[in-house]
Amino acid sequence: MTKRILVCDDEESIRLLMSEALKDNYDVVEAADGSEALQVLDRENLDLIIIDIKMPHIHGLEVIERIRETNKIVPILICSAYRLMEDDIVVKTSDVAAFFTKPLDMRALKMKVSELIGT
Repeated sequence: MTKRILVCDDEESIRLLMSEALKDNYDVVEAADGSEALQVLDRENLDLIIIDIKMPHIHGLEVIERIRETNKIVPILICSAYRLMEDDIVVKTSDVAAFFTKPLDMRALKMKVSELIGT
């Protein structure tokens, strides 16, 4: 059974880049903002979540907090242009599997995804 990944980023080009990089090995679902991500989470079983922090509507950290209220084990990777956010208390207390800074190193991202959920 193919593993399912949610890619949530408000920049379409970033979502496309990640989806293209991962689609050969995974079923990738995209969300353009935090609200859309929460809707996807309500209806989908996911094996991994890749999320941006600074997004319109619902901030990525709030989405992570909501995820952790109901699911403590799904791996979450943060991809953000804001390196300082890595030290945010929510990030530190939400059991985030990794923090990647944009521009993304796609090779490192793919390796981390494989490490966390296999292929």
